[in-house]
Amino acid sequence: MAGLAVLPASARSATHSDAPFALAGTVFTGEDKPPLHDHAVVVHGTRIVDVVPIHSVNIPRTITVPNAFIMPGVINCHVHGLHSPKERHERWLQHGVTAIGDVGSPLKAISALTQTPTGQTATAACSGPILCPPGGYPLPVHDNRYGLVVTSSQHGREQVRRLADLGATMIKLAFEPGPNRKPWPMLDAATAEAICNQARRLGLVIRCHVEDIGGLGKVLNAGVDTIEHVPHRWLRNGVPHPILDRQGLPISPYRKLLDRMVKNGIILTPTQDVLSRSMWSGPELSAPVQYFNQLNGDIAIGNDFPYRRTEAGMPSKECTLLQSAGLSNHRILQGATRIAARACGFKDRGTIRAGNSADLLLFSGSPLSDLAQLTSPELIIKDGQRIIPA
Repeated sequence: MAGLAVLPASARSATHSDAPFALAGTVFTGEDKPPLHDHAVVVHGTRIVDVVPIHSVNIPRTITVPNAFIMPGVINCHVHGLHSPKERHERWLQHGVTAIGDVGSPLKAISALTQTPTGQTATAACSGPILCPPGGYPLPVHDNRYGLVVTSSQHGREQVRRLADLGATMIKLAFEPGPNRKPWPMLDAATAEAICNQARRLGLVIRCHVEDIGGLGKVLNAGVDTIEHVPHRWLRNGVPHPILDRQGLPISPYRKLLDRMVKNGIILTPTQDVLSRSMWSGPELSAPVQYFNQLNGDIAIGNDFPYRRTEAGMPSKECTLLQSAGLSNHRILQGATRIAARACGFKDRGTIRAGNSADLLLFSGSPLSDLAQLTSPELIIKDGQRIIPA
């Protein structure tokens, strides 16, 4: 094969060229298949051209490192803040997070999040504020700028169109009765369904905050695409009820809801990192994730930065906590790539295949064997351009 070369440190800052190049090594595509050994990812311009065996590559610029492992750029699908392209470059992209899903920010942040100069910052999907009834979550606990009040089905449809016109690519709801004896208001069934139907007509992903299982069945009826966080408590008439049975499994009503999520292809974004820092940390967080994983449900990576001192950069703690909950490293990497992309509505990111955006990471070791490798990428490619790792 012509042109195969070990990547020197000086090459990491090389400027972008229109000439094609290839990354060679073991390729993890993000799909449901084993990694491809002795393969190369061919890139031209901003796109992936092909994935081929190394022996068939004849490109002068073919780059590898010892024990090279190539995977799609990581997507942290549940974050807030860091809206500007500069912030997203420094706090996400330089660490190997090539895209994010901002699932709740003020209206004025949407314009900044939609600014994505090619090859210069982490691509952002964004929802704008959370749609909620008067007095509903997030209004009792967060700044009013993070909630957008909806008073009727028609008003809900109008608010969805408003967000889409501003550039939002997702819609965020909350079916959250809260931890207090008196529950917070939640959207009525007709309004929630109208919001979801309008969002789907406009091609927007529908994501929903749920921490109390009292809201889970209602939001599944509305027709959302993802459940954000792990429902880990159950207040009935203001009285706490257990969510795990004597065997440590989710109680039967909860299991039925998780079964329904899997059957309908609804993604779970557990945000174990942020929840593990709360008073509810314990088996109530991990057991539902274990059960959902055993059903082969789709689990996406998101750490809810910046709440409770969660960190920007590679969401390595979230990955480690999901590993402790029983996910294989293969499923974790899928959750950080293909499934996170679907949670954000990205159509051309999250997998390595011809035609997708060239968002790639190269490591000198396999994260399938050791998740700690994720924190040390040798090379970051964004839209076909080389990024200097932090």
